[in-house]
Amino acid sequence: MITSTATLTGREYLRVSKDKSGDERSPEEQHDENVIATAEAGIVLLEEPYRDVGSASRHATKARKGFDRLIDDLKNDTFGADVLVIWESSRGSRRTGEWITLIELCEERGVKIFVSTHERLYDPGHGRDRKSLIDDASDSEYESWKIRERVIRAMNANVATGKPHGRIPFGYRREYAQMRNARGKSAMRPVGQMPDPTEAVHVIELFQRIKAGDPFLAIARDWEVREIFTRSGAPFKAANLRSMATKVLYIGERIHKGKTTPGDWPVVADFQGSPMTPDEFVTLFREVQVILADPKRQTTRPGGAQHAYSRTIKCGECGAGEAVTYVATGGRAEYTCREGGCTKIDKEETDKIITPEIVRYLARPEVYHAVVPEDGGAELDQVRSQLTVKRAQLEAFENEDPETPAEARLIARKIEKLEIEITDLEQRESELTPGPSPLAALFDYGPDVEKRWEAKPVAIKRQIAALLLRPDVLGEVRIMKATKRGSVSDRIKWATIA
Repeated sequence: MITSTATLTGREYLRVSKDKSGDERSPEEQHDENVIATAEAGIVLLEEPYRDVGSASRHATKARKGFDRLIDDLKNDTFGADVLVIWESSRGSRRTGEWITLIELCEERGVKIFVSTHERLYDPGHGRDRKSLIDDASDSEYESWKIRERVIRAMNANVATGKPHGRIPFGYRREYAQMRNARGKSAMRPVGQMPDPTEAVHVIELFQRIKAGDPFLAIARDWEVREIFTRSGAPFKAANLRSMATKVLYIGERIHKGKTTPGDWPVVADFQGSPMTPDEFVTLFREVQVILADPKRQTTRPGGAQHAYSRTIKCGECGAGEAVTYVATGGRAEYTCREGGCTKIDKEETDKIITPEIVRYLARPEVYHAVVPEDGGAELDQVRSQLTVKRAQLEAFENEDPETPAEARLIARKIEKLEIEITDLEQRESELTPGPSPLAALFDYGPDVEKRWEAKPVAIKRQIAALLLRPDVLGEVRIMKATKRGSVSDRIKWATIA
């Protein structure tokens, strides 16, 4: 143990990242041990330590702001202390070149390095001390390389054997078992991936509805009404559903480095009570990929739509969509609440009120701006930056090698939390990312807007109506109950956002 009669001042560099030894300390724990060790060595710690959370490996991609600030302060001679205090040598860096730069800067500024776990004060200008510090960095870098190679081998082995890897996809649950790792130690490992019936039925429904011609936007809105949410409790977005619809994992396959290989998990429809057989779902999946790949694809079933506003306009009593029915005598069409028949209203008279409002809206040259998402700007940049960090953290935890069931459960909870955070960020990124106006793809501008509207197929009219008859645009059309003296126009309420 080294003690000193002179009073020295020290500043800490505290960094934490989950290593493979199980001997990790939080920044607070490192600080507490530093306080004890430096007090015995006669070093007075100054306030405002440098802090980082993340890997110091040369393979790490996340920036370490605390370390960068430490280097800048040493370069600019603003470090303000006699000693750099670290808990153990790998806390500085596992990159030999980076560590040597730190040592050389400390030597130039006359700053010594105190390593608490060694209970030793090193002088970077002393040959033997310098060699010891560099050897520590070289050993740490080599250990980091071994960990990375082990992770890569494990990932490649997972691909070769078809084992699941990465985030647990919606529609599945993962099974774990206690297994021996490469070092002969017991660890919890994912051994299987099975359909989760509660979620899997929604995945099957998604593919069935795409084949039926339902647009992603309509499916997303319907799922939100039915409270079918992501695991984080957020509504699905159209972009999320489109991404799900292209994932080969749902037919028991995986893509690695552009190559499709078999997985060892079953088709998502392979569970008791499934509405279709696995083979039927595989056929459906292939059909949906053809539909999605067709640039001319219509998002509603050709010939299936007969009325522009049915189901888009709502019952003012229960909120259900209004369907078109026909009066037995005379064949007059009515909009009727499709749930409990709460309301009925003459279709022709109702259309005469709704259509002019839509045509007037379409005649406005600025209408595209009402449906084009604005540039996310600084918030979008921030979301994407957070996504980069969260994905890197998720990858790091997925590559962990837990040695006890308790550690495996802790890592599993952290992975689950990160997956939820990433899903939320991805949804926010989708919301903030500018894209082509869905209205622009359905309605082209020019003279005679009314004639252009009338010339559109009913399927396209239905999509336009679904875009415009919303509380945040023209207003949601709600049909109120009839009164003795009320006219059709009196019974139509345009519900808008206040």
